[in-house]
Formats: sequence, structure tokens, C-alpha cells
Amino acid sequence: MKIYQKIISGLLFLAISPLLQAEEIHHQLEVYLDPDNHHLKAIDTITLPDSYSSPIAFRLHNHLNPQLENSEIEFKKLKENEFTEDYTLTLPKDVHKFTLSYEGEIFHPIKPVSQEYTNSFSSSSGIIALEGVFLTGSSYWYPQFANDGLITFSLTTHLPLKWHSVSQGIRTQQDTQEIWKENHPQEEIYLIAGQFTEYDGKAENGKVTTMAFLQRPDLSLAHKYLEATSQYLEMYRSLISPYPYGKFALVENFWETGYGMPSFTLLGSNVIRFPFILHSSYPHEILHNWWGNGVYVKYSSGNWTEGLTAYLADHLLKEQQGEGSIYRRETLQKYTDYVQEVQDFPLMQFRGRDSAASQAVGYGKTLMVFHMLRQKLGDKLFIKALQDFYHQYQYAPAGFSELEESFEKTSGQLLHSFFNQWITRPGAPLLKIKSAQVTPKGGKYVLTATIVQAQGGKPYQLTIPIAIYLENSDKVYQTQIDLDKREHKLELIFSNRPLKFEIDPQFDVFRRLDPNEIPPALSQAFGAKKALAVLPASAFSALKESYQQLIETWQQEGRDIKIVMDNTIDKLPNNQMVWLLGWENQFRSVFDQALEGYHYQANTDSVKIKNHILDKAHHSVVVATRPKNNPHQALAWIATNNVAALPGLTRKLPHYGKYSYLGFIGSEPENTAKGQWSVIRSPMSVLFAQDLSVIKSTLLPQQPLISLSSQFSQD
Repeated sequence: MKIYQKIISGLLFLAISPLLQAEEIHHQLEVYLDPDNHHLKAIDTITLPDSYSSPIAFRLHNHLNPQLENSEIEFKKLKENEFTEDYTLTLPKDVHKFTLSYEGEIFHPIKPVSQEYTNSFSSSSGIIALEGVFLTGSSYWYPQFANDGLITFSLTTHLPLKWHSVSQGIRTQQDTQEIWKENHPQEEIYLIAGQFTEYDGKAENGKVTTMAFLQRPDLSLAHKYLEATSQYLEMYRSLISPYPYGKFALVENFWETGYGMPSFTLLGSNVIRFPFILHSSYPHEILHNWWGNGVYVKYSSGNWTEGLTAYLADHLLKEQQGEGSIYRRETLQKYTDYVQEVQDFPLMQFRGRDSAASQAVGYGKTLMVFHMLRQKLGDKLFIKALQDFYHQYQYAPAGFSELEESFEKTSGQLLHSFFNQWITRPGAPLLKIKSAQVTPKGGKYVLTATIVQAQGGKPYQLTIPIAIYLENSDKVYQTQIDLDKREHKLELIFSNRPLKFEIDPQFDVFRRLDPNEIPPALSQAFGAKKALAVLPASAFSALKESYQQLIETWQQEGRDIKIVMDNTIDKLPNNQMVWLLGWENQFRSVFDQALEGYHYQANTDSVKIKNHILDKAHHSVVVATRPKNNPHQALAWIATNNVAALPGLTRKLPHYGKYSYLGFIGSEPENTAKGQWSVIRSPMSVLFAQDLSVIKSTLLPQQPLISLSSQFSQD
């Protein structure tokens, strides 16, 4: 993720200074860091554009006691805020350069970003400590002026022995002091420091320095990241444009984070050692140097960068593995499970994620909008429009309207109605097959179907892929239909008998999914508005207390869950989500009945799920399902005999939202089994044949937007 920050000011602070247009303020900073005492001393020589006139206002972290070298400049404190102070300067005529010195303590303890948002990391507004230094624009460690403009800078750092600093741009000196310079316009200045072991390499034929700053030496890990960096930079150079900075660095943070800054990423120690990060979060953060740190966000019209970055990183890598449709289904599933009507909002209002719902909209919906745009224009025009947009707005803010303009110019198509319905309107289409049948006629077969938009509000303008599987054919008939009314009647004539009819079989359209289109998963349980937790009264007391503590922890995170014992109710409710806890739970038989049709076999002290045997003596088990006659209700079962495993399950389970079943061993606990149930009753598919074995054809594979070098292993 990128740390987005804006100067949010009182009316007085904003009113004093005129807005800076195309010119940038330049900071020449010299900084002395004393981590032992959380102390910073800085000298900042500031050059303002000639167009900037007095009086001017700036904001700085409090208790830094700023001093001016020029006595002719009038200097006044305006007010104190929570941890910042506002000042005004009145400059003599034709004076646009001055030096400000300041020093003091910056220490904001690391705290969770959000209790409700399970995927969030902890954060700090700014910290100087023995563990390391983390200063961003929102730390106000350098003067920030009352405008929404951009800056350039030179940063000289003086550090303790064996410490190194990292910032944007290129390091021009490394001795008793380090100098970082960035002449491309920036939104803010970052200063990271710590006792790093440094590794480096080269990419783009030596034009880009690749770097790794690790908290402890690890040559093998560093080389993996340096090689991956070179591969991803080359892929995005081919797709978009040459990398916009002189270096890219992996920096290991001293707490768990996932930040993307211009020319480096700041990831936690555990994060960088997860094997999947190299092929998921890492390319996402690299790509932010084009989207978010190369073209900036025009916040007034919504944050488009996260969705586009997810589409061209997370989705693209899955697409290269032949799993693009699975990724899109999971994206739509998150929206369906986490976003209730009261939590929904138009994309033009998205600024950044603070909950599972806001991520499902701001990342997921935006990702699907770009996918539909690509489907509409074709790969060649889609790529060309992205390149045009990037070159036009590099190092400048842009929004959805600028994207629309670039795509219209490149494609020659009018796209306002497309952008307008997806950017300004909350919600999603809900599609249903009202009827479908095949009738023999004159030696041929007539397929008739009625497709409806079942959501509230006016119909969307949609292009829907459809697929018809034909008898004695090794190819699936695939086409698209335009749907802009509440109901659409379809009639197609075939020489071969249609065996199966599907709409949107590869999840190419942003829409709210029917529950039976997707496998039962924990995301449905965690996304429920209210839930009932049923504890086993017959469990031994320590286990029963630990089950209750698990639920109470989730309650404290904002989930509406009521707790009861299984001997206090006669039956399970059918109007809310239900958590069943314990091997001993008297309602296990009801839960097991809801799993009929899946590869699941239950015994008193064990379960068999596909080829996994999970038993009470050695495993913790988590399973999600839903009643056959009530697909909107989520059911989940958590069972263990290991009290020590429950704190870990409490913490980990919200991160496994896409899975239908999980198995763990030990007290950590360690995950040993995971998977999803098959979709067996999709309402987006109509069968006209009783025997599925007669269907010989499969859907054509979708080609990735661009391929990663075959030399790059994902093992």
C-alpha cells in the first residue's frame, strides 16, 4: 500500500496562502538523528517559486521550536493542533529563499490502524527510536506549506555508527553522512533509518540500481528480491514505460508493514519472508511507482491507483498462471460478502482502505472496472491508453476524468456513460437467468433464454459474456450480449444440440454474486451483519472459556455476535450467521447435513475433507458451509482440543476469508490443510443434459495482458 497523506487544515491555515500551481517548493534538508533520545535536529533551506507571495503558512510537528536565520522575515505561531503547530511567515519583497532550523522529539508509539480491518498493519504517525526511524509527510518532520502542490528535495542525514538511511531518489554520498536527492516532483518526503545490511544490483541495462536493506544479514533472501525486482521492472517497462526512478529498494521495517513509497517499499520482517510475497504484494508495491508514485492521485475525484495496481499486479500474475477467472471470482466474492448496502459508496469517494468493505469497493470494484474496460477495447488499445495516460500525467495528479479522456482519445470511442455509471454510482448489478430452454425446430435447435437485472435502481449498461456447450463439439460457443434494460430475451439457433448455457462464466463483469455461484467461505461468516456463537456446554471448562474468549475478541473488533450455550437453545436460527464451536457441540449433526454433496465425511472425533483426515487429538478444524434451503445464511464450525491453539486461531482466521475449510496442528497453530468447496448449484448455469459426461468442450483460456519472463521461477 501507499501512505497517502494530505494537509487537512483549518480554514485559517488554508486561507492565508495562495495555491501553488505547476511549480514545486524545494527543500534542502540537513538532518541529525539521535535515536537514543527520539531526537531530530534539522536545517531546512527552502526555495519557493517566484509566484508564491506573502503571507505564507506552514505546519510542523509540535515542540520543535523553529527558528529563522533571516531577521527581516516576520514569523508568528498561529495555533497548536493535536501534535502539530501552524505558523505564518511574511517575506520581504523578492525573497523566496530562507533557512529554517528546528529540533526536538518525535515519538508516536506504534498502534493498530483499525480493529475492524483484519488485514491492516499497525502504524505510527512518526517515530525515532533505537529500533529504527520512520518519518513520512504525515509526521510533519519538515515544514509543509498550505497548498496541495508538489516538492523536490535534497536530504543529508547524519546517523549513529552502523546506521543507514533510505529516502526517495538517488544516494549521492555514503560516508559519515548520506545524501539523497530527488528532482522529480514528489507529494511528500520520507526518511527511514536503521542498522541495515545493504545489498545492491542493477536493472534496465544498468540504468536502475536495485537495493535491499535488511535488519539482519541474509544474502540468499536479498538476492531473491534483487532478481525479482529486475524481472518486474522489465515487465512493467514493456507494459507501461521505463521505470520512473533511479533506484528501487526493498527495506525491512522494524514492525510489520506493507508500504509502497516512491522508489522503495517498506515491508515487515515476517512479511518479506513469506514465500508468496515475492509473487503478490511485492510486485504490487513495485507497480505503485507508476500508479500512485509516478502518476499521483487527484483525491477530489477518488483514488483509482489501488484498483489499477491490483489489476496489473495481483490479477496479472494470477492471469499468467491461468487463474485470472478464479481471482476475479474471489474479488467479486469479497464484495458480495463484505459490502452491505449501508457500507457501499461510489468509487469517486474512495480515498484509502480502512475496512474489508472499503477494500472490496476501492480495490476490487476498481479492478473490475479496468477489466471491463479492457474487455470493451481489447488488449492493444487498453495498453496504449494506459501508456498515453502515464506519459501525459507523470509526476502530476490525475483522476478518473483524466483516465476517461486518455481512453477516449486513444480508442476513438465515447466512454463517458461507461465511466459515469461505474465511478459515480454505488452498488452493483445482480444478474439472474429467469428462464432457459432448448426446442428442436426444422432439424436445428433453438435456445431461448431470459436474463434479468434484479438489483434495485435503474438498469446498468452491460456487456455480458455467454457460453453454450454443444453436443458433439469440441468447442464452446462464446459470444457477448448487450444488456441495458431490466430484462433481455435471447434466441440462438444451433445445428448441434445445446447441452449447457452459462452467463458470465469467467467472471468478467462486476456484479453482486448469487450465493450459489461461489463456494461457502469464511468471508461470508466474517462479513455477516450479526451472528450467533453456540458454545459446547459439555466441553471441559478451560476449553469452553477459551472458545468464549475467541468470540469476545471478535466482538471487541466490532462484530455483532451473541454468545449462547448449545444446551440453552432448541434449534439454530435461520435469519443470521451461526458459529458452532467444539467437537462436542450438539448441533454438529445439523451442520454436517448442510455439507451433503461436498467431499466431507464426519465422525465423532474426526472429519475427512477430500484427502485430508483431521482428528480431534492432533488438529484444529475450521469449516464453512450454508444450508441448502437457505443459501444466504452462513454457517461455520471451529473445533479443537488444544486450548493453546485458540489465541492463534483468533488472530489468524480473519486472514483466511476465501477458504471453505482449514486444518491446523500445534499451538501456533500451523496451517496444514486449506481449500474451497466446489460450486455445485450455480444459478448462472443451466443444464439441458442429464449426463454431464457428454460435454466434451471447455472454455477458451484467456490470455494474460503480458507475460513474465520464462526464466523467472515462482517456486
